[in-house]
Amino acid sequence: MSSRRSLILGTAALLGGCGFQPVYGPIGERRTDDLTGLEPGLLDAMASVRVGLIGERNGQLLRRELQRQFQYRGPGSQARYDLAVSYNTASEILGYRRDGTITRVRYVTTVNWILATAAIPPEVVDRGSARTLDAFNIPDLQFFAADASREDMERRLLAELSHRVVLGVSVALRRRLASA
Repeated sequence: MSSRRSLILGTAALLGGCGFQPVYGPIGERRTDDLTGLEPGLLDAMASVRVGLIGERNGQLLRRELQRQFQYRGPGSQARYDLAVSYNTASEILGYRRDGTITRVRYVTTVNWILATAAIPPEVVDRGSARTLDAFNIPDLQFFAADASREDMERRLLAELSHRVVLGVSVALRRRLASA
């Protein structure tokens, strides 16, 4: 037990020495928000991110989820950053029955984002991408169940992608705040 504890403490000391800082930890010794663990300045910067329009129905759902996560304390802050997001979905057939009908489909979804200042001309703060995949089954002659399964899978994909975009943007904003 003692060797495990010393290994954990040694690893923590090494990570602290190389400049590692947790995303959800405070910058320096500043006060953090009790609910999220984020510094209030970072929460304010995240609330000032405006998400641009994203095409199609799933794009609207992704935009709404991103807006919900960025405006944690509620809407109303002035826009200082613009976030442009695009996504692409590809489907792959994974399973067939003997008669050739499809039994399982996998979606691979990629999202690309660019964070820029709202100033004129805009300055690109950061850019990134994320990729995730999920699948659903198509039961035999259960069309409602197949539609419900596909919609649930799409909801999981969008939640995962929005989380990854918010995490990437928060890292970029934290880096920007720390350098300022």
